[in-house]
Amino acid sequence: MPPTKTNPIPTQSKCRPWTAALLALPICWACSASAVPYIPADDSEVLQYVLVSSDPRLRAIRDLGAALAQHPDDLELSLQLASRQLSLGVAESDPHFVGYAEGTLAPWWHDLAPPLKLRVLRARIRQAQHDFAAAKEELQAVLQIDPTQVDARLVLAGISETTGDLEAARQACSELARLRPGLAATACGASVDSVTGHAKQASFALNLATTRARSNDLALQCWALTILAEIDARREEPAADQEFRDALTASPADVYTLTAYADYLLDHRRPAEVAHLLAGKERIDALLLRLALAAHESGDAKRDGYVADLAGRYQAAWARGGALHYRDESRFELELRGNTPRALELARLNWGLQRTPLDARIYLAAALAAHDRAGIDVISDWVARTGLEDNHLLRMLDQKDATL
Repeated sequence: MPPTKTNPIPTQSKCRPWTAALLALPICWACSASAVPYIPADDSEVLQYVLVSSDPRLRAIRDLGAALAQHPDDLELSLQLASRQLSLGVAESDPHFVGYAEGTLAPWWHDLAPPLKLRVLRARIRQAQHDFAAAKEELQAVLQIDPTQVDARLVLAGISETTGDLEAARQACSELARLRPGLAATACGASVDSVTGHAKQASFALNLATTRARSNDLALQCWALTILAEIDARREEPAADQEFRDALTASPADVYTLTAYADYLLDHRRPAEVAHLLAGKERIDALLLRLALAAHESGDAKRDGYVADLAGRYQAAWARGGALHYRDESRFELELRGNTPRALELARLNWGLQRTPLDARIYLAAALAAHDRAGIDVISDWVARTGLEDNHLLRMLDQKDATL
């Protein structure tokens, strides 16, 4: 769909105003009236791509927003609206909706002793904003009060694994399995096991669980199958391809799975399949990057347009006071622009926030291209310490002596 130009207003909470083209709701509590608007210098600059207003998820948000406008002190209603806003933001990889969720909870955001349900949602919002330290602190406080909070355990496990605190992640998964055994707990444990030297066992356990414990929760099924596919992709098991497809059958629009499968296809030099998989999804930055990489690989004439569009989006994001994902922008600079110093800088910033196998690959690729021994050693040491089994990454590490 064609882009809609908006005038984002940066605030301390990273929220953005609703646009008339997106929603016609009075969500004024979501943004600060004192913020200074960012005004683009070029009228052709695209600042945001938006969902069509007929999207049922937006209709639900509109209805809740209208109800909340009539009852602004209703905490339960605010939690429902913020949860839907956050879910849409995560599903669409759209930070604007994450900001809206924070704005919806603004009256209670700084409460020191709020209900536990609010604290968990507040932590999930901070997680989505990559404020991992604050999110972990919030979740740990929740678990001090009620150790049986399974949602808090699961979110804490995910954050701990993402930030490289693998022992904390393992403990959280173990507690989750004790409190609520099932597919979510198995996937949680398998994810941690797969990056700590037990990938084969993790794959076996999760494959068995996804086969036996078919969940009515399609989002859960998609998540578990995506973890399985990523484990097997790192092990270069042929089953990974079908596992990604099965995950997308459960949830065809899941952005994380689409991104992971596109990366898998790019690794296997199948750019035409990436173009088919992501056709019509250019609105989402992470997917547009994969389309650009596929076009670059195949020599598609769309490549230059994609690159120009991405450059504008990254520039606009920085102008609004924050980057999109450092990891993706690093890959953009290295693989599509050939700007190795900038790619290394972004990869290093990203590694300071999150440490997953893909983060390691991006950092190592930039470090190898820059002949940066310090960066190469960081990843080499991390792989040795964790016992990560990732054949592609290990082949990259084999290049380090020739590179240096």
